[in-house]
Amino acid sequence: MEALPISSPVTEAVDVLFLGNSYYAFSIDPAVREFIRSLDKGKVGRIVNFGSAAMLNSTYKKVKAEADKAGIPMDGREFHCRGEFKGMHRGRPNEEDLAAAAAFAKSIIQ
Repeated sequence: MEALPISSPVTEAVDVLFLGNSYYAFSIDPAVREFIRSLDKGKVGRIVNFGSAAMLNSTYKKVKAEADKAGIPMDGREFHCRGEFKGMHRGRPNEEDLAAAAAFAKSIIQ
């Protein structure tokens, strides 16, 4: 299935929704929060979290808190890599990170 921005609503049922995000002022972006709240729990089997951040290691807990409010299960697995921010971790995510993300996604859908 095609990757879409969160501005595109989920209109068809999906078993797995891969949700990419990062930190925004030490929380998830408000647009990501609103997207999760807009989801129809009858159309989403579970959310798989992935993302990058320069300083923090995971957005899982923040995304799970929103998914719990929406009544949508979260897969316990997630992918996270470093991201560039103000010169820190320059060039990240890089090709190696992208290959690891692809391998992670394949492990979820197999």
